[in-house]
Amino acid sequence: MRALVWNCQGVGSPLTVPHLREVNNLLSPSFIFLSETKNRKQILDRIARSLRFDNSAVVEAMHKAGGMAVFWKEGTQVLEVNLTAFTIEVRLEDDDKHCDWWFIGVYASCDGQISKEQWRVLRDRSRLWGDRYMIAGDFNDIVSNGEKWGSVFREESSFRDFKTFIEQSNLIDIGFEGHPWTWSNHWENEGEIRQRLDRCLASYEWVQTFDKAKCQHMDTYASDHSILCLDTDPEKGKRKQRFFFDKRWLHKEGVQQVVEQAWQRDEPGSRMFKITRKIRNCRIELLKWRNTFAANSKRKIAEVKERLEALSSSEAPSKKEKRTELKHQLKEAYQEEEKFWSQKARLDWLREGDKNTKYFHALVKGRRIKNRIRKLQRENGSWAESEEKIVSEISGFFRELFTSG
Repeated sequence: MRALVWNCQGVGSPLTVPHLREVNNLLSPSFIFLSETKNRKQILDRIARSLRFDNSAVVEAMHKAGGMAVFWKEGTQVLEVNLTAFTIEVRLEDDDKHCDWWFIGVYASCDGQISKEQWRVLRDRSRLWGDRYMIAGDFNDIVSNGEKWGSVFREESSFRDFKTFIEQSNLIDIGFEGHPWTWSNHWENEGEIRQRLDRCLASYEWVQTFDKAKCQHMDTYASDHSILCLDTDPEKGKRKQRFFFDKRWLHKEGVQQVVEQAWQRDEPGSRMFKITRKIRNCRIELLKWRNTFAANSKRKIAEVKERLEALSSSEAPSKKEKRTELKHQLKEAYQEEEKFWSQKARLDWLREGDKNTKYFHALVKGRRIKNRIRKLQRENGSWAESEEKIVSEISGFFRELFTSG
């Protein structure tokens, strides 16, 4: 399972949702935990739907402060969800490992007295989670204010309470990949502070079960906090998506020339082999051509991000003002991109009618469920049940079919 953990500092920020959509498209997580959402359930449910997540659970913000949410997709097997004032606890089932485990998303308080009570509550509640659980999120002020890289902890009461909680709960920090901090105040020169406030802690049994799990720190310009990408099985990788021809391309200028040039390319071999190669050439060229849409805004987003990254590692004067200006440019570039796709969707609606109804979505979901191959019987009578074994069985069948006399 791949999960994103992020203190987004308010989903109402103009950069938050576009950046979340960008990371979602890049990594295809099946689970997202957001803290400090600063918004109501209605807004967060709408964001979950826009990101194509089927389910959500929300702890609403109070007076536009705090708030948490989890989103998960249909294929993620969620058995139970518990909500508290500073946690969202989700029990998940893992088919590959044949076990269930708890994910606990935390948004801890900066107040030492409150956080002390929170650690005590977590320690008590850990008895309900069994042996296999993961705690992830923003643990707030647990490192020193003068520390630059987050490797030296503050020896004050709040950290001592946190350290005691880890020791008594037998938790293990699973470590990280990427830059060694997850939060920065983005001040200039000596005033800049970088700390590792966000982390993933796990029980010993969880680490034993998911021994290859990793946590990656991902840069973001929509919040002072980095995104944590937790991958319980990084070797599994992202599933390759199927190619679909979008009928809207037929109305775009240049598509006919792209197909003609790809089809007319000479290919050696038998007649059937030539046809398969020509179809492949058309698919590749169409994908390249599709990526040129809205090129200006996409290029601008990439350029601004590069400038922001260069600014972060520089000692330039007026660094804070320049960062604010670049973030404003990034917001405008995201808005241009959103406007392009919104306008295109509106044109399709005007031409073809509003097909985005509950009935239509129900038909699509029903067809997906009906067409899904859950298991396949081999010639010897045994069954292939996992996706990898089913794909291997189908590939082997057709390979033998097309190579036989």
